[in-house]
Amino acid sequence: MSGNPRRILFPVVEDFSPDKLRALISGTIGISNAEITLLHVVRVPMTAPLDEETFSGELAEWEGKLRRLAEQLEGGGLRARVRVAISRSILTGIEECLQGHDMLLLVRGTFGGTFRKVIARISIEKLSEKYRTPIIVISRNLIS
Repeated sequence: MSGNPRRILFPVVEDFSPDKLRALISGTIGISNAEITLLHVVRVPMTAPLDEETFSGELAEWEGKLRRLAEQLEGGGLRARVRVAISRSILTGIEECLQGHDMLLLVRGTFGGTFRKVIARISIEKLSEKYRTPIIVISRNLIS
C-alpha cells in the first residue's frame, strides 16, 4: 500500500463481522488503502455527570471489544484504530471525532418510517454538510 490511506470513521453500536466489513470497504466501496477508526460513543444521560471516571467500566469494556475487532481487521490487512468517547449524544460524539479530520463516515442502519429514524437521517445529512464529509449508509445486514 502506498500513499496516504483513506480514513474512514465507523461508529460501532453492536457487533459486526470484520471479514464482511473488510470485503465491503475493499470490494464494494473500492477503497484498497484504508485506515478505519472504530468509534463507540458512551451516551451519558443529562442527569449524570459527564466524566470518564463515572463510566470507566463501560469505557474499558467497549475499548476491549473494539480492540479485538480492530485486531481481526488488521489480521486481514486493513489498518484499524480504536476510539471510545463519552458524550450526551451519539451524534455529538461522532461530530467531535470528525472535527479537523478528512474522513469518510460509514454508518450502518436502517432508515425506515419511524420518527426517530427520520430524525437520525436528517442529523447525519446535516453533519455531512457541516464537515463536507462523504457519508455512506449501509444496511446493517451487510456486515452482521
